[in-house]
Amino acid sequence: MFSPLRSANFRWLWIGQFVSVIGDKINQIAMAWMVYAVTGSMFQMGIMLGVTLLPAALFGVLAGVYVDRWDRRYTMIGADLARAALVVMIPFVARFGIGWVYLIAFVVSTVSLFFLPAKRALIPDLVPAGELMAANSLDNASEAVAELAGLAVGAAIVALVGTAVAFGVDAATFVFSAFMITLIALPHMQRAPEAAERSVWTEAAEGLRYIWQSDVLRNLISVYVFAAVFGAASIALCYGLALRRYNAGAPGIALLDAAVTVGILVGALAVGRSGPQHAGAKFLVGIAGFGLSFIAVAFAPTIWIAVPFLALGGVANMWFFIPATTIFQTQAVGGVRGRVMAASTTVNRIAMVLGVVAVGALADSVPMSWVAAGVGVAAVLVALAGLLQTPLREA
Repeated sequence: MFSPLRSANFRWLWIGQFVSVIGDKINQIAMAWMVYAVTGSMFQMGIMLGVTLLPAALFGVLAGVYVDRWDRRYTMIGADLARAALVVMIPFVARFGIGWVYLIAFVVSTVSLFFLPAKRALIPDLVPAGELMAANSLDNASEAVAELAGLAVGAAIVALVGTAVAFGVDAATFVFSAFMITLIALPHMQRAPEAAERSVWTEAAEGLRYIWQSDVLRNLISVYVFAAVFGAASIALCYGLALRRYNAGAPGIALLDAAVTVGILVGALAVGRSGPQHAGAKFLVGIAGFGLSFIAVAFAPTIWIAVPFLALGGVANMWFFIPATTIFQTQAVGGVRGRVMAASTTVNRIAMVLGVVAVGALADSVPMSWVAAGVGVAAVLVALAGLLQTPLREA
């Protein structure tokens, strides 16, 4: 599980991301509380979450081209520094209306399009092939621990000193992440001259064509898109359950988010110890388990009964997310890996926009228990459909 940390390069990335994810969670708590305090609307919260996911739907595939063209370390450093400058601005622009907050969130998410695919495309260059599943699991496990820390710190900062300080702390974590990435020592990536002369659209189409021509990747994308819808719906459901069904306020958001995060930590550790075999089967079992957990959440009468079921949902989330990421990484050759990872991120974000906005809209008119049950049943059905796709099942 921890063998990838023998690589100094992976270690620098891992430490930087651990700190940065703490900042991300602080930002998430501050942003959710700010929007709900100003608007009092679950639909507006759904819009806020959708705004952060929309850029990938618009620009994700094109961003992947530049991830393959540019040195991935420099891309990540630039993205971190740009995001630090942007999040610091949020408390100041909020005075002029919530629309300005949405605009900053949109730009931050656009910049993030370059960071995440670059990171996922870089990891296979930092660890041996046999340790890739372990590296992805360790990355997600440490993110879960960092998110728990971020939830506690974020809730405390927002309650005690307000959202402005929370956004400032998030900016500082981006700067720290950028510094740690500067310590990664790899040769500068050189593109072939003929590749650099091709248009962005040509290279983007090449990445999509690569996915379509691979039976495994094509099957994976077809199921992954639905898994992403349900995953995003679960974020909005946690907010809705805490604020509407259980009337628990910001501490309730933190509690339910913490339950899912604990499950993510346990699930990531379990996947990492399970070895690299049967990634496709693990992916499908994870989706089914996720669905069953949310069917149980639908019948939870109190927030404390919902907590363990949401934790199980977090465990299942890692059993479909980590194997899916590993399949994308191993099925794509190095020269096209950035575009494949960006395409997967784009599909993920498009689906997540649909998930959060749909749940946000439904939550204003449909009981939260019905929404949770519907998400759970749909996830189980998608997992069963995926079992019929042999290339994916045997990946």
